[in-house]
Amino acid sequence: MNAMDRSVPTDLHTDPAFREQLFNFFLETLTGAELGNWLKDIGQDTRGSVAERQARIREHGKYLTMPASEFPAQTETYLRPYSSGHLADLCADIGVSQEGNKDTLYRRIMREVHYHEGWLPRVNQASPNLSATLVMPFLAWFPITKNGDYEKNYYPVIHDALTEVFGGVVYDQQAIAHGTTLKIDFHVGDPQGIGVGIEVKMPTSNSEVQRALGQIDQYQRRYGSELILFVLLNNFLKPDGLHFFQEELKRKSVRAVFR
Repeated sequence: MNAMDRSVPTDLHTDPAFREQLFNFFLETLTGAELGNWLKDIGQDTRGSVAERQARIREHGKYLTMPASEFPAQTETYLRPYSSGHLADLCADIGVSQEGNKDTLYRRIMREVHYHEGWLPRVNQASPNLSATLVMPFLAWFPITKNGDYEKNYYPVIHDALTEVFGGVVYDQQAIAHGTTLKIDFHVGDPQGIGVGIEVKMPTSNSEVQRALGQIDQYQRRYGSELILFVLLNNFLKPDGLHFFQEELKRKSVRAVFR
C-alpha cells in the first residue's frame, strides 16, 4: 500500500448510526453563522433561525448518505475547526477516551471513523496477530496535523498512535542486532521476536535517499517482509529523487507508506 495512492479497501460500508451521532454533534455545536456557511456550501438558503438552518441541512445535506470512500475526508473537514474541548465532548459521545491534547483527540476520532466504515480493522490487543499487513493501513491513514522539520519531531505522535492501537508492544529505537549501533525507529511486537519494524525517513536530498537505501538492506536482514518504511515527504524531495526512491524500494520489495 502506498499512501500517496490512498488505496481504498474493497469491503467499505456505511455505518448509519455512527454517522448520525457525528451529524447530530455537528448540528448541535455549530453557531448560526457556521450553519449558514454549511448551507451556502450545499447551495441552500442561509436565512432563518438556528433550528430552521439545522432542519434545512438535515433535509438537503449529503453527509449521512455520501459514499464510504468520501466520508473520512468530509469528516476531517468538519472536525478541523473544533477546539480540544469540543473534540473531548465528541469522544465522550462516541465512547472513546477523552484524555490527551487536541491532536490526540482528533486522531482518535478519525481512527473511529475509519473503524466504523471498514477502512481499518479493530485490533485485539490481547492477541494482535501482528504483521506488516495489519500495521500498514494505520500508517497510511495516520492523520498528520503538524509538519515537523526533522524525523524526530514525529516520533512521539507515531508512538502514541501505535500504542493506542496495538497496546504495550510498541518499542522505539531498538537495536536491529547484537553489537550494532543501527536502530529501528519502532518495533511492534515481542522485542525478542521477529515483530514488525517501522523505520521513519524524511529525505531532503538524493544523498539522504542513498543513505536510507543502504540502511534498508540491514533492516531487511532483521525484519524481512515485516519491515515498513514510513516516508514523510513535506515536499523536501525533488520529483526525480522521489521517483528513484520509490523504484528502488519496489526493486528491493520493501513495503513503504509515503505521506
